[in-house]
Amino acid sequence: MIESLHKIDSAGFLWLNSLHFNWLDQAMVFLSSQILWYPFTLFFLYFAYKQFGKKTALYFALFLLMAILASDVTSSQILKNIFGRLRPCRAEDTKELVYRFGQKCGGRFGFVSSHASNSFALMSFSLLTLSLQRPVQIMAIALAVLVSFSRIYLGVHYPGDILGGAAVGIGWGIFFAWTFKQAQGASR
Repeated sequence: MIESLHKIDSAGFLWLNSLHFNWLDQAMVFLSSQILWYPFTLFFLYFAYKQFGKKTALYFALFLLMAILASDVTSSQILKNIFGRLRPCRAEDTKELVYRFGQKCGGRFGFVSSHASNSFALMSFSLLTLSLQRPVQIMAIALAVLVSFSRIYLGVHYPGDILGGAAVGIGWGIFFAWTFKQAQGASR
């Protein structure tokens, strides 16, 4: 069964990774870069400050940081080492077929995607704790999805890595959003 899932994941990866355009390459590199995290995070911190004020916005920042750290440690340090699944750019059955346009492959293991995990932790925590207008919510979800898709486009993650990372990130986002709300309720 595991082998069947891997074949489906590999086929899905190869199809999605083949959907490339030269004009889109640099946009995907940007979506995958760490520099994107700063405005993404500052965006939500700004909304927290506007909604809660300075003191609660600091608590928001602390809980948001904990959600992202928990997500990152779970994906990077725990699950990747437990599962030991090679990235598609390292796996014998796919590495020669990957469209990478000179990009680095990254670490050895790929399950689960830390980019997906962290972006979904940031997005889910923020959406569950802030009162945001619908267009902002849609933009936040779209950005998390685009960051995650960029990892397939760049040839460093299978779709299953992305789905696993999204699940980890959403799980931590929900947990820390609940904890933040409990702490807010206790302080009133």
